[in-house]
Amino acid sequence: MYFRIFFVQTVSAFVFTYYLKSSRTTEAALYNIQTVSQPSSNMLNKISVIHLKLFFTTSVMSFQQFVIGGVFGFSAVILPQLELSDALVKVDADQASWIASLPLLLCPIGSLVFGYLSDRFGRKLSLQLTYVPLLISWSLLSNAACLKDIYIGRLLSGLATGTGGVIYMYIAETSPTDSRPFFLLIYTLFVGLGLMTSAILGALFHWRTVAAVFAVMCAVGFVIPFFVPSPPMWLRSRKRETEAKLAEKWFGFELDRIDDLPTLPPPPCAAAAMATLTRADSTVGAIMDTNVSCWSLYTGPTVWKPTLAAIAFFCCQQASGFYVLLFYSVDVMRDCRVSIDGMTAAVYLCAARLAGTIVSLIFQSAPKRKLTTFSGLGMCVSMSTVVGYLYAFNGVSDPPATDFLIVPFLFYVFFAMFAVLPLPWSVCGEMFPMAVKGTMNGVLYSCGYELMFGAIKVYPMLVDMLGIRAFWTACACMCFVTSLFGAFVLPETTGKTLNEITDGFRSSKDKARKRVIKPQIP
Repeated sequence: MYFRIFFVQTVSAFVFTYYLKSSRTTEAALYNIQTVSQPSSNMLNKISVIHLKLFFTTSVMSFQQFVIGGVFGFSAVILPQLELSDALVKVDADQASWIASLPLLLCPIGSLVFGYLSDRFGRKLSLQLTYVPLLISWSLLSNAACLKDIYIGRLLSGLATGTGGVIYMYIAETSPTDSRPFFLLIYTLFVGLGLMTSAILGALFHWRTVAAVFAVMCAVGFVIPFFVPSPPMWLRSRKRETEAKLAEKWFGFELDRIDDLPTLPPPPCAAAAMATLTRADSTVGAIMDTNVSCWSLYTGPTVWKPTLAAIAFFCCQQASGFYVLLFYSVDVMRDCRVSIDGMTAAVYLCAARLAGTIVSLIFQSAPKRKLTTFSGLGMCVSMSTVVGYLYAFNGVSDPPATDFLIVPFLFYVFFAMFAVLPLPWSVCGEMFPMAVKGTMNGVLYSCGYELMFGAIKVYPMLVDMLGIRAFWTACACMCFVTSLFGAFVLPETTGKTLNEITDGFRSSKDKARKRVIKPQIP
């Protein structure tokens, strides 16, 4: 076990070092233009320090998803132990399904509440508040004496389970354009680490001990955000200029601002200022959004277009069957005739998820549309292999190579980590205007988790009605549909500033009005 952890840490360090070396040149243009006049070695050192600070802030904010990964993986820990003869609490199949799916029931409430709070009080404070229901949940589970305690504990965890949009917004608002996909994937890495940790702890300790460990982690997670600043973009949107400048000073770079432009020299320097202004994420377009009515803001194309795209992506994600495999890994392995025991298979699947996340970091600069196409096709081929095996040996009492049937499942999880799993959640933090970003993230995360709850809850019923082969055949087909969605429908956000992404959804009339406004700036 220790060797495996050391190996993962080594690979992660190598990937991060490789990323720093490969991105130094492209990142230099995204920071204050004063760095151009510095010696190259000093500039590279400054960029390295900036990336390390961004890695630190991203890790601090994403630590919450480490705990959420434990929430997702806890059902695979507690359910096998509740099936033991000496278990304190006895559950049947229906009660077990409720234990697995209850965290998703309150996700819409948590997503909406904390999404609003993130706009009202900031990303950092909103994230810290999510640890309160998590701490209560894990504490109750660690002292649970009956099924009711387990239900309440799992239900409370759902208030914070759907709050990942707060983290995505923080990362999107603090990361330079070219490196944003890399830092967004760190979020997914922490979820995988949480799942892996819960699986390892579940194999070694009682489920109450596992819950106590995660309760301690919640206390730690509540404290560490005090050591990171709030996003300068959000601070400026609340007219807190002094705090915004202090935050930018802490990060080590300064985004160009409209109120700084009059102090610049006259043309041709003004043309360079306009170019840097276009690259910045707080531009005229962001200001335009604050000058319209609330109704127009929420019904405009910059809101309803990305909303439809995100909901369609969530539907493809749930129809692919990934979360069903995550929550019912033991049952799926048994029904598909994989001979490896359930807990061992769960650990292997978590390892595949972690490996997929680490490898996908190398391809963080690739367009999201290509990644989604690649991810969907890889999942389709992997699941088609499993389905083909089931059809080929249907009715055979002792089919061959059942140990190796887990391999296509591992590749299925591995390919999902490139796009199908993380991107529907991450693009929500990139596509919306600043004025509605928190609220719309809460709405879309609510939709995503309700779809997840429905998929997990109806899975046993669909298997009884259609059979295991028909269900996973449909999932393989939906993986192919997801690849088509990525190739032809998904909006591209890689390599674009947040403002450029928003501009892509504007109507022709708004774009023309923006072209009229821009030349008026000195």
